[in-house]
Amino acid sequence: MVSSSPVVLEVRGVTKDFGATHALRGVDFDVRAGEIVGLLGANGAGKSTLTSIISGALPPTSGSLAIEGRTAVLGSVAAASRAGVETIVQNPDDALVADCSVAYNLVLPRIIQGLFPAYAGSAAIEKEARRIAGDELDGIDLDALVRDLPTGQRQQVLIARSLSTNPKLLILDEPTAALSVDEQRRLHDRVHALAAAGTAIIYITHHLGETMELCDRAVVLRNGVVEAEFSRPFDAAALVTAMLGRLSGHVVGRGAIECGRGDSDRASAAAAPSRRPLLSLRGVRAFADGPQSDIDVYEHEILGITGLLGAGKTELVSQIVGASPLIDGTVTWKGHPLVVRHPGQAIKRGIGFVPEDRSRLGEIPGWTIAQNLTLPDLGRYRGPFGLLSARKERHEAVSIIDRLHIRSGRPDAPIESLSGGNRQKVIVGRWVAAQSDLLIFDEPFRGIDIGARRDIAQMLHASKTAIVVSSDPEEIMEIADRVLVFANGGVVGDIDPRETTTEELASLIASSGRWEPVDAAEDLEGAA
Repeated sequence: MVSSSPVVLEVRGVTKDFGATHALRGVDFDVRAGEIVGLLGANGAGKSTLTSIISGALPPTSGSLAIEGRTAVLGSVAAASRAGVETIVQNPDDALVADCSVAYNLVLPRIIQGLFPAYAGSAAIEKEARRIAGDELDGIDLDALVRDLPTGQRQQVLIARSLSTNPKLLILDEPTAALSVDEQRRLHDRVHALAAAGTAIIYITHHLGETMELCDRAVVLRNGVVEAEFSRPFDAAALVTAMLGRLSGHVVGRGAIECGRGDSDRASAAAAPSRRPLLSLRGVRAFADGPQSDIDVYEHEILGITGLLGAGKTELVSQIVGASPLIDGTVTWKGHPLVVRHPGQAIKRGIGFVPEDRSRLGEIPGWTIAQNLTLPDLGRYRGPFGLLSARKERHEAVSIIDRLHIRSGRPDAPIESLSGGNRQKVIVGRWVAAQSDLLIFDEPFRGIDIGARRDIAQMLHASKTAIVVSSDPEEIMEIADRVLVFANGGVVGDIDPRETTTEELASLIASSGRWEPVDAAEDLEGAA
């Protein structure tokens, strides 16, 4: 029984202050050997700060840690690794060495722990890397530089590396955010196997389905303290109440928290073909050797695009906004041909874009929240003599901060001062400020809590038109009026969320690489 297993981690009275901000206010927290503890909470609740302390990335202001009964002073991530603590962080760029090869990154923890020679030759490093990679990294070139990999593959490298060390304590911070359905399932299987072998596991997720499936216990942080603890069987409504303090705007169903949009609300959008397309794609290709696709996006519609990683979703929307050249076909915008060679031209046409890799392609490091929010449309904030008006910029920033409930969002604060979910809200909010006619969001819910998902969903529902790309069937079913499933660079399904369950969509996504194209949701039952 897990409850009788020895305690691996003890956190006692831990606080963390950042100036006048009290991120943690006396946290007590235990994890036992073989136990999977879900660490839940809204964005800004203190989860990342707590795990940063446990992983050695931050020192606590006060309080203590103990590992296997011995007081631990973890002055660095390397020290934590030597003590048997490994962390799979939400943003793999924070843990991997971008300018080094995949092979070197895989072997690095063993070098730090003194288990592999620091000056080993390239052949020895490659051999050890292949052992660590096993079958988990098929299709990833071990000689490639990490910076050249897409987000999902970087996350796979970090997961394979962390799981290879057989840690005493493993911390996983939103590990499935960039993974496909099949990759998520494989990771869940490995987490269960590690727990069965005695590893203590802290699992941070914003998806209640993962908590229900994986965790033995759930600890909820709120405003820097432990708000509540739960054991199996979990009550989804109680978890949400503990995290958010309210259930307003949410309904519990299908094992998920949905954004309060019923089928009656979707009905008008389902009649989209009777309306004028805002955006039409004809004969476009996600890949040069991929199939051609015809896609229409109708006014006041939220079109969801989903599929496995590498299915062509990101490649297609990148061509629409000019982030990459159009491979083939034509794009029509508001009834007229659209040719954009860079995102700036798309912005001028009224198309806003949130890229998949927010930290590298979305944020402007060192800029304030207000500057990041108002960047796409600076002309609206000019004062006398054409100079930028700080007052106008601040006024707009405050409005968006309030509308999207961006926590600790002083307009003049640097964007780095926000939690990951709140930073995502800033990047989404910039297009609210720009009043774009079409919003194209690539994985907008990655790493954000259910409250933030609700805020963004409500903003999208009030917007004119949107394309939302997500590999998560639960997310896409919550928000979309219509869902296109991509595989091998083309559309293999056109799904009506009113007539399809999340489980059926997940089955379609998982097996779509072997499917022939289908035209409508009624084909799903027989194929699945």
